[in-house]
Amino acid sequence: MSVLIKGGKVFYKGEFSDSDILIENGKIKSIGRNLNGADEKYNAKGMLVLPGLIDPHVHLRDPGATYKEDFHTGTRAAVAGGFTTVMDMPNNPYPTVTVAALFEKAALAKKKAICEVRFYFGATDHNFDEIERADPLSLKVYLGKTTGELYLRNPGSLKKHFENYKGQFVFHATGDGKTEHEQLDATYKNIAKVGSLSNRYRRSSHIAHASCGKEVTISKSFGLTVETAPHYLFLDSKDAKKLGYRGTVYPNLRSGGPESLWKKIDKIDCIATDHAPHTLEDKKNGAHGFPGLETSLGMMLTAYHSKKIGLEWIIEHMSEKPAAIFDLGRVGRIKEGFYGNITVLDLKKEWTVKGNKLYTKCKWSPFEGRKIKGKVKSVFYKGNLIFDDFSFSG
Repeated sequence: MSVLIKGGKVFYKGEFSDSDILIENGKIKSIGRNLNGADEKYNAKGMLVLPGLIDPHVHLRDPGATYKEDFHTGTRAAVAGGFTTVMDMPNNPYPTVTVAALFEKAALAKKKAICEVRFYFGATDHNFDEIERADPLSLKVYLGKTTGELYLRNPGSLKKHFENYKGQFVFHATGDGKTEHEQLDATYKNIAKVGSLSNRYRRSSHIAHASCGKEVTISKSFGLTVETAPHYLFLDSKDAKKLGYRGTVYPNLRSGGPESLWKKIDKIDCIATDHAPHTLEDKKNGAHGFPGLETSLGMMLTAYHSKKIGLEWIIEHMSEKPAAIFDLGRVGRIKEGFYGNITVLDLKKEWTVKGNKLYTKCKWSPFEGRKIKGKVKSVFYKGNLIFDDFSFSG
């Protein structure tokens, strides 16, 4: 089967232009004007045509906590938000720290997911042999408290992981402490430790969910890549108080966090959602984390409309750079030979965030009631139209 996407403003070679895209057998065959010869045609007139977005940090809760989310509902939420590739974290109730657990998770995703899911492997104090056997795409290392019990307790384990594993490291460097000052001070020390070891062993390391500008500054001083999430760019500690039990997240929303991050926005490598769905009952009982897949692009478009960033910046940091950092192959760009993963955006469509209308199983959002301009109209995954006219067909 082949499909021709016609009439849109296509982001190609770093700029928007009037172009058509011909996709055959799941991959982009050609890009240009006045193309023809496809089995099906899609009219993108008046729309922006983007590479499918990539989220390098999601928690889809499958297996072990599927009452919160699973690979089917989570990837539907991803696609509705414009994502065609997501990278799932290992801190499930049954953590992804063995080859058997990795195979089980991959088999579940193959049956249930509607877009591409990649998997992190988790580091423990003892699973060095499992990591060698798995040879994972990326290794997630937790240096502080998070959902679940997956974090290093032995001070010597971190050094040993750097000695043994030669792939892409990703760090939850958030430090523990009773006050914000203590937490941030511990975080800065963790980032510096990671940076020193990364340089010593010549490893590639990435810092997850920076919650303030100084985390970005320290990360970049060691040559590390770093991400932040929309909730750290738009919400602070005052918002956390307003949200009540819904406002808890790892790391915490910071006083002055958004302002400090926007000052460092050009140093940030990518935007990740850290999609961490919980039921409201779990939130009332102290669970930390926000859903974010369906609001991430919309919130970044809010920054675009207020002239803080350009559309090109959004595409670079939500598609191109994640693909490059994590060596994901032929995704992240609209380019001949790459997969036909395409997001069609209606930049003028206005909508209001309503949790009960979202596809995520948890059905709430920290951005409840926000008015957003710009919404995903259609999504192609490997040339197949899987989301159209702002909804799924079934």
